[in-house]
Amino acid sequence: MDDDATKLIEAFLSEMRSRYTEEIEAIALPEGTVEYVRERVAAGDPETLLFMLKLGYLMGLQTGFAAGQAGASEPPRGGPGPIQA
Repeated sequence: MDDDATKLIEAFLSEMRSRYTEEIEAIALPEGTVEYVRERVAAGDPETLLFMLKLGYLMGLQTGFAAGQAGASEPPRGGPGPIQA
């Protein structure tokens, strides 16, 4: 990856972190998720981590689409519940 792409990704993540820290921290991931991600990192398994990122992105797109269909200008914020498998 070139330096420009890396800088764009870092800038995007930094901006999202500053905007949505409270909402992100309020999300209760299933027990064992952090350990699982650490294991995948240690195992050098970027494919699983990328799948997880893409899945989250897809779910966000679906939420945004549903909000748009319901007439909302953006999805509701705050108060997320736990994620369940």
